[in-house]
Amino acid sequence: MNTFASCRQSGVSMLEVLVALVVISLGLLGIAGMQAAAINNTNIARSRSIGAIAAESMAAAMHANNAYWSNLSSANSNSWTVTASGVTGTPSLTQTVDCTASGSNCSAATMAAYDTTQWGSGMLGTLPSGKGQIACATSAPTTCTITVSWQEKQSKVNAATMTASATSNATYQMVVIP
Repeated sequence: MNTFASCRQSGVSMLEVLVALVVISLGLLGIAGMQAAAINNTNIARSRSIGAIAAESMAAAMHANNAYWSNLSSANSNSWTVTASGVTGTPSLTQTVDCTASGSNCSAATMAAYDTTQWGSGMLGTLPSGKGQIACATSAPTTCTITVSWQEKQSKVNAATMTASATSNATYQMVVIP
């Protein structure tokens, strides 16, 4: 009678193994999803750090070149848009001289043009669709608002919240008294 009982139960252990494989597979898929979310969040944090560093870098350049940035004329709009491809705005900040070259004698305006051009091609060039804006008010004391913007790729949380490859605009803004 013992032989008959063991023959009827021969498939139970196989079923237990299959259920265990399904449970382990679901666990591994969950871990893979968490890893993908972690990578996406790391990229977002990297972009935000670079944006903050870029704004701080331009603020440091403004402090170093106080002669230009604190004496802007109220006759101009004193607003610039900076990208990796160049600087637009008034007064014109077109770089004509490499101010780091030995023996170069750069004026405050030339140094400001050099700083903004280098800022655009440097850190802003590393951000996805990176762009900087500088807007200065000439009332005493002169204050400048530095805005760094870029695009972040968002991961899909669920079907109701966003599409699989959604991007959003991110900005970092600071006010500086040069």
